[in-house]
Amino acid sequence: MAPILDDAPARRGGLTIADKVVERTAGQVLKDLPGVGGTSSGLFGIGASSSLDTRPSVDVTLSGRSCTLAVQLGLAYPTPIAEATEHVRSTLSTEVERLTGVTVRQVDISVQWLAPDSAGANRGRNRLQ
Repeated sequence: MAPILDDAPARRGGLTIADKVVERTAGQVLKDLPGVGGTSSGLFGIGASSSLDTRPSVDVTLSGRSCTLAVQLGLAYPTPIAEATEHVRSTLSTEVERLTGVTVRQVDISVQWLAPDSAGANRGRNRLQ
């Protein structure tokens, strides 16, 4: 006869999510948003370039099961900046919580640059409206 296993959550163990997991998840969520881009670092900061096809930078401060996100990004021009950043904040909070189970307490956004959304620069993605 097989032993009866206790599947109570307290007996199964815990789950720890690293800062890097939340950071990469947030970065991917941002990369998938139309009209949002980042800056590639280049070598020692030389040759850095900004593009709507580059993943924005995200720093995560994780405290237990909640976090604060600090985002550096660029936006397609012309874009209403206040509306665009509020959309980014809302989407980022919702998706990071859904995908990681970590509650997002705060999202600080720093818009580093604006770039014209030319026809070829953001191919296959819609403009943020």
